[in-house]
Amino acid sequence: MQKVLIDKFIVPEESRAEFLKAVQKSAGFVRTLPGYVEGFIYEKTDGDGPHNVVTMAVWEDEESFASARKSAKEEFQKHQFDPQEIMKALKVTIERAIYHRKPY
Repeated sequence: MQKVLIDKFIVPEESRAEFLKAVQKSAGFVRTLPGYVEGFIYEKTDGDGPHNVVTMAVWEDEESFASARKSAKEEFQKHQFDPQEIMKALKVTIERAIYHRKPY
């Protein structure tokens, strides 16, 4: 069964461009990993609620998801890319959850 990582962010307008650049940087690596299916960045244009950016990455299965998490952590450390520090500096908050994905 596919695994889906969904991150919902509250991004201040003044941090938006730099934050999206960091998201693209991490996504560029993540999408090269075995088991990656697809991913998207969603920017809110209308609606209620505080979250204005959502990212989603789909993995073939639990094994590929677990391997990707480990690989991403190692790669980010190697390049001194710390997503948590970036979010803190940009005053971005996150709500993260992992889902199973299956067709309707």
